[in-house]
Amino acid sequence: MVSTTFVVSSLLVIMTPGPDLALLTRLLLTHRRPHPAVAAALGMVTAGAAHLVVGSLGLAALLATRPGLYRGFCVAGAVVLLVMAALALRSALSPAAPGGVVASPPAGRAYLQGFLCTGTNPKVGLFLMAFLPQFIPAGSDPIAGLTPLAVVYLGLVMLWLLVWITLVRRLSALLHTPLALRVTDGVVAVVFTVFAVRTLLTT
Repeated sequence: MVSTTFVVSSLLVIMTPGPDLALLTRLLLTHRRPHPAVAAALGMVTAGAAHLVVGSLGLAALLATRPGLYRGFCVAGAVVLLVMAALALRSALSPAAPGGVVASPPAGRAYLQGFLCTGTNPKVGLFLMAFLPQFIPAGSDPIAGLTPLAVVYLGLVMLWLLVWITLVRRLSALLHTPLALRVTDGVVAVVFTVFAVRTLLTT
């Protein structure tokens, strides 16, 4: 049984801004098409599902008890964010494309970007394995109780990402100017860098 408390709590967590929304915003404003952002969102949800699977298999507990291994994963996640920050900064400093048109990346590449953005952050897995079990009904089998919660949580994640994509698309006509795109890329570079540094400082 999925409670209203679980849904509300999940939405509060899911709607908190982070690198995922920054990546989707950059993809939307740069390419002005929803397909790359939707592919990246699918990658993020897939990564969330992978975190839940490996957490259920005990990797989350292993990371919690092995500081060296956990820090290694955090460093890898920070490196991914810093690479994304460098790419955004390069776009911010590069001349605008002729006519303001930037070719959309292949869906596979956008999917991989989204997957890496979420998948290389071990804190996501640790959080989910600490958050979801709180809502498993008393007396239920842990796996049987966790499965519907995970499905609902990931569904809410995808729903919120699609809502965000829709909102940014509606604003993109106003923001799609060379100056706005450069400012957006610069802001996204800062966001990725801040989250990367925070990841390193809190491990």
